[in-house]
Amino acid sequence: ITNRVASDALLAGFWSAQSQTRGLETVEKASDERVRMSSRHRHVREEEEDAKKKHHATKKTKLEYTIARCRENPRRYSPYVREFLRSNACKEMRENALFDSWMRKSSLVKEIEEATACLKQIERVLMKKKKKRGVLIEEEEALRSNGGEGLTFVDLCSGKGFLSIALSFAFPNARVEMMDRDESANVEHVEAMKNVTFRRVDVTSEECEKIVEDAANTSKFVFICGVHLCGDLSRVAIRLWRNVRRRMDGRAAIVLSPCCLPQRRRHDAFGFHVKDQARALKVDNYRLWCIFLSLEMRRCLMEDGGGGGGGGGVHMVQDEFMSGVKNTFLTCCCAECPPLPAVCSGESESKTNGNKAGISASILQASRWKISRT
Repeated sequence: ITNRVASDALLAGFWSAQSQTRGLETVEKASDERVRMSSRHRHVREEEEDAKKKHHATKKTKLEYTIARCRENPRRYSPYVREFLRSNACKEMRENALFDSWMRKSSLVKEIEEATACLKQIERVLMKKKKKRGVLIEEEEALRSNGGEGLTFVDLCSGKGFLSIALSFAFPNARVEMMDRDESANVEHVEAMKNVTFRRVDVTSEECEKIVEDAANTSKFVFICGVHLCGDLSRVAIRLWRNVRRRMDGRAAIVLSPCCLPQRRRHDAFGFHVKDQARALKVDNYRLWCIFLSLEMRRCLMEDGGGGGGGGGVHMVQDEFMSGVKNTFLTCCCAECPPLPAVCSGESESKTNGNKAGISASILQASRWKISRT
C-alpha cells in the first residue's frame, strides 16, 4: 500500500510537471503569435496612414476646387468670393503651407463672404467724410493710406480667424488681436502673419478688457470687430467699444454682426422679450434683436455726450452678398456720421415695403418699447 501511494504521488508530480511545461509552451507560442500579429497590424496601419497622407496631399483642396469652379462659371459665387480669389491674400495662402488647414476647410466660401463683408464695413467707416471748417475731409485717411499704421483691430470670438487674415493683408502695418477661448482651434497660420497675435481668452473676462485697454493706450484708432457673435456677446462687444471710446476720446469704432438671440434666463435681462415682441408684431426675431442693439449703441453715444442730434453715428445695413439671413452689420464711429438713408430710417416706407433693402418704420417704432422690471 505504501509503495502504491508513493507511485501515485510520483505519477501525479510527473503529469503536473508535464502539464506546466506544455502550458508554458502554449503561452510562449500564443505570445509569439500575438507579437507577430501586432507587428503585422502595425505595418498595415502604417501603410494605411501613409496612403491617407498621400491621398490627402494629392486631393484638391477646397480653395483649389473653388477656384476651378469659379473659372467655369464666375456667377456661381458672390462678388466677395470672386474678389478674394483674385487677391494677393489668396495667392499667399496657396503658396504658404501654414494655411493648409484653411485651404481644406469645408466652410471656406462662407468664411470668405463674412470676412470680406466685415472688411467692407471697416473701409466704409475709415472713408467717412465729415465737415470741418466748411471743408469736406476724409476721416482717418492717413491711417488708411499708410497700410493701417496706428490702427488696432480686436477680432472678438475669432475662431480660426479668417477675418484676422483678411485684415492682416488689407492693413499690413496695423495690429490685429485675435481672441477666442476655443482650445481645439488650429491657429498655426498665425505664424505666417507678423502683425497678428492670437489670445486664447474669454471675451467676457478681465484679461480681455486689459488687452483692449492696452490697445487703446498704444494705438491711434481702435476697431472692435465681431462677426456672428452669439447671444449676449454682442452686448459685450458694445461694452468694450464704449470703454475704449471713452479712454481714447472717441477714436474708436465698432463693426458688429449679431447672430442668435440671448438665452432666456432672467426676465429683466436685455433682450429677454425680443421673441415675444417679434411674435406679437409678426416681424423677424433677428431684425428686432439687431434694432435693439443699434439703439443700445445710440444710447451709449448720447450718454457719453455724442449723437444727441442729427442722424447720430449708428448705422445698420444688410449685406445681401453674404450667405444666409443673418447678414446685418451694425457700425458706429462717431457722432458726426451722416444720417441714415431714407430706405433705412423709415422716411419712404411705401417704397421699401416688400424689399430686402430696408427695414420698415413699424419695426423701428416697435423697437422703442422699453422692458419694464417687475
